[in-house]
Amino acid sequence: MKLKQEKITYPVQSSFKAVRFTVPKLEMPFHFHPEYELVYIFKGEGLRYVGESVQKFKSGDLVFIGPDLAHVWRNKEKPVSSTKAFVLQFPNNLFDSFKGKPEFDSIEALLDKSRCGIKFYGETRQHIIGLMDDLMSSKGSERLINLIQLLDLLAKEKNVGLLSNPDFTPKNKNVDKRIHAVHNFVHSFYRQKISIGDAASIANMEQSAFCRFFKEKTQKTFIQFLNERRIDRACRLLLEKNLSIGQIAYECGFVNRTNFYRQFKSFTGQTPAAYQKE
Repeated sequence: MKLKQEKITYPVQSSFKAVRFTVPKLEMPFHFHPEYELVYIFKGEGLRYVGESVQKFKSGDLVFIGPDLAHVWRNKEKPVSSTKAFVLQFPNNLFDSFKGKPEFDSIEALLDKSRCGIKFYGETRQHIIGLMDDLMSSKGSERLINLIQLLDLLAKEKNVGLLSNPDFTPKNKNVDKRIHAVHNFVHSFYRQKISIGDAASIANMEQSAFCRFFKEKTQKTFIQFLNERRIDRACRLLLEKNLSIGQIAYECGFVNRTNFYRQFKSFTGQTPAAYQKE
């Protein structure tokens, strides 16, 4: 897919954009923009591309995307019905004057994390609908207050997952160079056997220190990260349907097919065969 930059315009007398729309088919190109973006799918299904992540989406899908992170939603080739969605977009400097203030800490952390793309799994997906309605109908300062309330709700949700790795968000200057190096190493060699010791060497650290460091910086163990990278690749290959499941397991660095099935179901909630058939 060819990557394009999108220029976002805002309504008159508004510092951000919030719209609901229904279309027969999603046809946006793979694109990026400097604004933050929140997308809620009321109705529809297909594939969602965010950075390096390729996942299926369906009704109830809620994702928050940070500045300059490439993304697109695509329907299946023959969608059974139209897609209905809510999209919120706001400038990356809208809350600059709030940053560093203790009352804004949780929202600031949410904004930082969104540079990797955030998928929400918890009850937030139901609660946010009312706030969307309030945001669409409000005006003036009340509209801005509703936006902050919406972001506060997102910031409090713990049941979330990151969609892309920090090495696919080059403008995220907060990521440690050693994390970048390890991510790039895994991206290049995930098909091969990789140990924690290999990753520690790339970071130029002792293995025990590296394990603590990686968990602190990413909120996951190195093995969890490695398996996520391999399963992301497996999902893409399964959707292309050019290889058998056994071939895909091997292509993604899983020597043991049983382990591949176990890891795949752990990360996606489905078996590889069920994922491929949907």
